[in-house]
Amino acid sequence: MKRRNQRGAVSVEVALLVPVLVLVAAGATAGWRLWWAGGQVQAAAEAAARAASVVSNTQAANQAVAAVVTADLETAGVHCKNVSISQDVAAVNLPPGVPGTVYVEVTCAVGMSDLLLPMPGSITVYGSADEAIDVYSRRGR
Repeated sequence: MKRRNQRGAVSVEVALLVPVLVLVAAGATAGWRLWWAGGQVQAAAEAAARAASVVSNTQAANQAVAAVVTADLETAGVHCKNVSISQDVAAVNLPPGVPGTVYVEVTCAVGMSDLLLPMPGSITVYGSADEAIDVYSRRGR
């Protein structure tokens, strides 16, 4: 059997495989960053619900939710193109002895460039949490 000249075959194989490996690594990195951003948004919602549950009136609860979500996302380095916060903090006005919960939902549009993908657009991640209010705390002041 005659052996053909194999010179340069490895270079061709590398030239074909390297772009595929780079795309796989970029996809894995983008997936990890998206998962991480979703976890940070969830953590911000949990912290905001916790903060709202310890204040004495709805105005303070609304301010606490906005401040905590903004601070948590900024500290974590999550750059949202658009942040939406919805909350139900009416339970802080219930009289002592009546159980209640506060609910916070955070929506964050994470840009593709923050996921290390050089393309326009964004992906939305969500986080939500509820927190029980201490039945015997002083509320509604």
